[in-house]
This record gives sequence, C-alpha cells and structure tokens, in this order.
Amino acid sequence: MTTNFTLRDFFVYLLTGLTLIICVGTIFFDDIFKWTIDFFSKYEFIKDFSFLVTIFLVPAIYLLGHLLGSLSYNLLQLYIWLDKLKFFKREMPKWKYFILIKLQQLLYRQRVVYAIITYTKSERTDKLFKTIGEFWTICAKLQIEKIYAPAEYWYILNELFNSINLIFFISTIISFVTGHWILGTIYFILTIFAFKRARQYAEHFIQTVCNLTTVSQTTQPSK
Repeated sequence: MTTNFTLRDFFVYLLTGLTLIICVGTIFFDDIFKWTIDFFSKYEFIKDFSFLVTIFLVPAIYLLGHLLGSLSYNLLQLYIWLDKLKFFKREMPKWKYFILIKLQQLLYRQRVVYAIITYTKSERTDKLFKTIGEFWTICAKLQIEKIYAPAEYWYILNELFNSINLIFFISTIISFVTGHWILGTIYFILTIFAFKRARQYAEHFIQTVCNLTTVSQTTQPSK
C-alpha cells in the first residue's frame, strides 16, 4: 500500500465519520448541547486534557468511518442474499413492493458492482469484459502497468459518496422518527443528491477503466 493511498484512505474515512457525527449531532443538537454543558461542569478537570482528548478523537472518528463502510458492505451482502432468495420478486402489496424497490435502488444501484453488471448486460458490441471477474482482472493489469490512478480517483469518490449516501439515508429515518420533519426532508434531498453523484462516479470509473485498457492495448509494442 503506497503512502498516497494510505493518506487518501484515511481522509475518506475521516470525512465520512465526521459527516455522520455532524448529521446525527444536528438532529439531537439541543440534547447534546445540554449534555455537554452538564458533563464539563461536572468534570472540569477534563478541560486541562483537551489536547489529549482531541488526539484520541481523530482516530475515533476514523474508526467510525470504517464502521460505516462495514455497514455499507454488509448491506450489499444482504441485498445479494435476498436477491438469491428471489425476495424482490415475491408477490406482495404494490405499496410494499414500491418501497422495497426504492430502498433497493438507493442502497444498491449507485455501487460499482451495479455499474459493472449493467455494462456486461448492455447490447454494445465493443465490450472489453463480459463478467465481473474479467473486469477486476483488467483493473489488476492496469495496476501492474501503473496506469490505474485515473480510474482509482473515480473509485474512491464512489466509495466516499456511497458512505455519504448511507449517512444521509440513516439521518433521514432518524429525523422522521424523532419528528424533525423539515430536517428529514433536507436529509432526504441530500440522500438523492449523494446517490446520483455516487452512481455517476461509478459510471466514470467503468468508462475510465475501459479507456485506459484501450490506450494500454494500442501503446503496447507489437510482437
């Protein structure tokens, strides 16, 4: 793992963890503010160790970002499992089916794997790969040739907005459940925005991999 990738990975997870704290903190702002005042008035000695608290707070936020990424991955695995059971094709009331499909779209169709499957099922005649395995093999070859960086950029942005999409979605549910209707509406709009951006970045990733592969094939010396 290169230093640049480590730093990029760190800031992506740090940003998602911080975004989750801000979103949930906004919903429960009054409660958190009151709790913070009571806590620091009761334990005033903590003010003397504020620097140490800050040092430990950053890794905690980073870990929170990783936990969010793990939740996103497990949701994907849950979808795959339900799809194998043909759960989405069962007969049910139309309104339940509509809600289920919309949830499936918001939590799945913005992912890279969906963009790969869409590409393999398309009717285009210039396909560079026909299966998911072939696509990741192409990515591995680009990494070996050290020309994968432009595609990696879009992949990381997709992962970032995948997590942000999940954060806004969770915040929307919490807001509506707790009666914060205006805030819930705002978070729902942001969920749609993050979804569209993540889906766009997934498509850019696939297209960039294809372009880099074509360039690599044309620049290779003939044997």
